[in-house]
Amino acid sequence: MVLDAHEMRIKPTVLVREKVVEVLRQAIRNGVLQPGRRLTERELTELTGVSRTSVREALRHLQAERLVEASSSRGLRVVVPTEDEVRHIYEVRAELEPLVVALFAQRASQKEIDALLDIRRQPTDSWDGLQRFDELLLTGSSNPVLREILNGLYTRIHALRQISISIPGRCAVSKQEFDEVVAAIERRCPEDAAKAARRHVKAAQAAAFIALKMLHDSV
Repeated sequence: MVLDAHEMRIKPTVLVREKVVEVLRQAIRNGVLQPGRRLTERELTELTGVSRTSVREALRHLQAERLVEASSSRGLRVVVPTEDEVRHIYEVRAELEPLVVALFAQRASQKEIDALLDIRRQPTDSWDGLQRFDELLLTGSSNPVLREILNGLYTRIHALRQISISIPGRCAVSKQEFDEVVAAIERRCPEDAAKAARRHVKAAQAAAFIALKMLHDSV
């Protein structure tokens, strides 16, 4: 994917480092910066329009978040997850995502539920639709701590989720899984919503390991 300097440009602000961190984090999550992509201060300085010092500080922050790692060659690269890391992330996701949908079923407004239904009525699944679905669930759950934790997890496995939906047959199965979650939410049944979410995460984990092999083969 071609990097767009205009979209990544940072406006002057007293919180420059935080802005750079957010822009780069979003670029990683959206797949603009792919796993294994080598990151250079020079390129990121040109893209964001900030100083090398600000870029260097932002990269240190992202390294602490395990989104960036030292490469086998000189410099840093976007993290390529290991099998153990993916397993650990999905273990946590399997507990937290059912909680999110249960809270959404309890707390979401009818407007938020209608918005969720609108997303699921889309004729095909897409990465953009998946992100909007996640965002709406996290917002409607009204728990900022869960939102922060799960956003971090989603960012760390962004590439696997993107690759997963391209696996033959996975898109249709995933849609059915989401439909079960939404149907339970529409009934305002937290228990059924949580069970459906847990089934989805289990299936997503299996697809993630297939995607992980595809990712490692391509890096």
